[in-house]
Amino acid sequence: MNSEFYIDAVLRQAKPRLSTLLKLMFSEAQAFGQKTQWLGSVIALLEPLGFQERTVRTALFRLAEHKVIKIERHGRRSLCMLTPQAAASIQSVRQRLNIPAGRSFAEDWSMLVNSGGISATSYAAARKQLLDLDYCVLAPNVLARPASYTRGVQAGEDHGLALFEVSGAQLAAAVRQPLFGKMDWDLETPAAMYEQFRQRFEPLRQMLGKRGAFTDVQAYMLRLLVSHGYQHCRRADPLLPQELLPESWAAMQAYQTYAALYAGCATQARRHILKITEAPAQEQQASLSTTPVRRHIARRTGVYMTA
Repeated sequence: MNSEFYIDAVLRQAKPRLSTLLKLMFSEAQAFGQKTQWLGSVIALLEPLGFQERTVRTALFRLAEHKVIKIERHGRRSLCMLTPQAAASIQSVRQRLNIPAGRSFAEDWSMLVNSGGISATSYAAARKQLLDLDYCVLAPNVLARPASYTRGVQAGEDHGLALFEVSGAQLAAAVRQPLFGKMDWDLETPAAMYEQFRQRFEPLRQMLGKRGAFTDVQAYMLRLLVSHGYQHCRRADPLLPQELLPESWAAMQAYQTYAALYAGCATQARRHILKITEAPAQEQQASLSTTPVRRHIARRTGVYMTA
């Protein structure tokens, strides 16, 4: 079984959402220096993943409505890019994904405690935001993450929570206090997801380094798919210190598979993205240099996207 077989299997089984892949694709292109893309390039980059032109146009329009994508008209063509806020958010998620999954009470931690000074509704909203920033819930009213995380919300008072910078030993002792209550973490769901991730991507990881294992298009697809798959696992992971997890916990193995494939496919993926995105840009520049400028009055509103 070759790489095409395994990549097709990932697409069939994972069924990634187009909106998610679009955001990942724009982020990838931006990392390789392509901050803007013509609509035709966007369509061409999503085609290998099984998405048709009409579907891509609709998804782009919806992302534009939600201020994730900005679309500029240039004559009859449309130039697409991530909004600054969306680009910063996606980059922040990527940076956290690139942090190894292993956590331990041997390191220092930032601990946030709900001492009852905020309403249940406010705490629920704060907790949701903090979970998105990779805090873990160690007790019903205690959230924490390693102090090495420097991005995102750091000040607990921003949410009405008390912030403590503690050692791992202090955190472990606090979690054992009856005052904070006891948590019953769901470990079965993320464990099953990590195992599924391993089954899908480990055979592809074993192909890394073999001559001609992946085409440039496949390497590009694989970067998107392994990012999507690993991010999906991390969202379900309670991100607990390893002292609170079973010895068979597979988060680190999944991280190593993700990191190996993501880095190992970078050169080929970059080559494919530049091939697709640079050609239309060169054509547009040539068109601008040969076509006389015409003044006109725009009579339509909204976004009408042409390639």
